[in-house]
Amino acid sequence: MVRCVVQARPGPARRGAKRGSFCEPKEARQAVTDHLIRAITPDGLYRMAAANTTATVTELVRRHQPSPRAAIAIARAVTATAFLGTAEKDFYRVAAQWNGRGPFDILIADVRPGGHLRCYVGQPQAEVGSVEQGIGPGLLTVSRQDPEGRLVQGSLPLASGRVDEDIEHYLRHSEQIPSRLRVFVKLGDTGLPVAVAGVLVQTLPGGAAEALLEQGGALAPDFFERSLSPEQSLDSLLAQVFCAQPVEVLSEESIDFRCQCSLERVERGVAMLGPDELLDMIAKEEPAEVRCDFCNEEYRVDIPGLCRIYDSLTLGEPRD
Repeated sequence: MVRCVVQARPGPARRGAKRGSFCEPKEARQAVTDHLIRAITPDGLYRMAAANTTATVTELVRRHQPSPRAAIAIARAVTATAFLGTAEKDFYRVAAQWNGRGPFDILIADVRPGGHLRCYVGQPQAEVGSVEQGIGPGLLTVSRQDPEGRLVQGSLPLASGRVDEDIEHYLRHSEQIPSRLRVFVKLGDTGLPVAVAGVLVQTLPGGAAEALLEQGGALAPDFFERSLSPEQSLDSLLAQVFCAQPVEVLSEESIDFRCQCSLERVERGVAMLGPDELLDMIAKEEPAEVRCDFCNEEYRVDIPGLCRIYDSLTLGEPRD
């Protein structure tokens, strides 16, 4: 049995060194959290949620350095996806994926228990005139994975490419839940988001969906876009939505940006290359370098690290 042995070489490389890391330690990547509240009308006919995602979007923009329109797409996607988790009592991951034929290529956002959010655009620097142009015609896929790994997916053609309207369309037509969902984004002098919030309203059995959601109703799209601001408090947003009656807040939770990538996960992926490929990389002195799409962190597994992975595969030795 061959054991991998590497002669020590001078230089700063160390096992697990990361290049281009945005901040250290990873646990402290975001100190400021956003919030999401859930509420219901006293008559039990409508449920709603409101979320502020300004800090989450600010962190994503800092990491991905997107163009202004791509930043708006990220803001809408991550906020709308946060609402998808509100209907799940027991889930491991809920994800929304926009596969369009526009310059953005792909847009993916997901939420995990605890309100942990991620998002990325395939081509974040693409300059376009609107979010719709960036995404283009295509397909929206919503995936729900439970803790046992079972996956349920549903897909629909994109309704408009405006991102939040696509999720609303999915809820109304794929899941058959009358819904109104909008994300409000205030832009700064650079054209990037400086305040982001969203509202989701859904009818429960007995609720008058047409009177509430259709054109001319109390929650028609023009009312949302004309009347609500991302700088309002969440309580204020819901109070303005249902100005005719009070709402009962059921819960409030923190939401934030958090990525699940780690050096350990990268090493598990590298191990899947197999002994032969690893030995070839070691012989050529080619370290493994991996960048996470969601958080833009770069991980490097150097030659001693590759040797430890090789030995764990061929000799059954632990990597640590």
